Amino acid sequence: MKKLLLTAGGRPATLLLAPLYAALKNNGNYKPVVMFAAPEGVEPINADLAACFGIGEASHTIMLPKGTSVEQLASAMTGMEKIMLSEQPDLVLVCGSDNVALGAAITAAKLGLPVAAVDAGLRSYERSDAVEVNRVVIDAMADFHFVSEHSGEYNLINEGVADEKVFYSGNLIVDSLVGLMEQANDRDVPVIPGIKPKKYALLLLNPAGRFSEKEALEMMLRLLTEISNGITVLMPLAAGFESLMQQHGMGDSFSEIEGVTIIEPPTHTDLLKLLRDSMLLLTDIEEMQSEATVMNVPCLTIMESSSRPATIEIGTNVLVGLDEDDIKSRIHDILHPGLHQHITSRSKIPEKWDGAAAGRVVAVLDRVLKD
Repeated sequence: MKKLLLTAGGRPATLLLAPLYAALKNNGNYKPVVMFAAPEGVEPINADLAACFGIGEASHTIMLPKGTSVEQLASAMTGMEKIMLSEQPDLVLVCGSDNVALGAAITAAKLGLPVAAVDAGLRSYERSDAVEVNRVVIDAMADFHFVSEHSGEYNLINEGVADEKVFYSGNLIVDSLVGLMEQANDRDVPVIPGIKPKKYALLLLNPAGRFSEKEALEMMLRLLTEISNGITVLMPLAAGFESLMQQHGMGDSFSEIEGVTIIEPPTHTDLLKLLRDSMLLLTDIEEMQSEATVMNVPCLTIMESSSRPATIEIGTNVLVGLDEDDIKSRIHDILHPGLHQHITSRSKIPEKWDGAAAGRVVAVLDRVLKD
């Protein structure tokens, strides 16, 4: 029986890992071992994912100390080295592209262990983005590459990866979405006063991203003041947002806008349900772009590029940057589909974003790992 070590750090990576772990466990030919790394005080995997995919207690958890990203990377790699030497896996499956994934890929490669990159080949071509650098390095370390969309295939082959090492398996995030939403059907949607299905916009902002700047926040305030006259805006409060507002002397400016409802951060499953029932998603983060496309929810992404072009080419996603007029125009189009071409009229679900990606990964492993 082959022993496979699956690694993950933040939530995006655990969404890739969870369905893959379940598929490997059900296959019977593998012994999947899980290794999480998480900052102190942060649960390595949320309860919904653990229950849905039968992960239970993680086999190994590395708690990362407070400090810089480099200090955390070094701590993660030190802990991973001990675990990998102890477990001696036949393959290390690196999920995602955060610093934990980077550390796992480098550590495994240094120890001479085969590496598979899960969700490989994604590129935004923004080298100023640390995550983009991670993607390139992880893919360079990998022996096998499991990609979620055709752009991943093209990128890797153009970078010199042999095509027999690239496998188009589909989007594991959609596997997690399908599993979690099936589980969520037995739970009530969170009751939020004044919020009705398909009568609100969902706003997700990253206070550590481009909205860390006062000018961007002021633009968003102007935008919300205008659009909230026609639609309720639901805004889950991201960690660090309140302190950021205080830092810029903006106090409670967002909550003071009539028509904007601010809520505490929901669980991931509840966030998916809120996304499903929204009219549109306005965000500056890549997380939830895949889910919005599969749920056919128009997504306006306040970025200049995306590592998941399938969500733009055939999905519901549109890149708007910080163009205030463009954002207002597109929101108007979404709210008045009878007057304008609806943004979702051309949208489709990308190939193999069907909830069966984990099974395809395991089928490939059955071929490439057989003795």
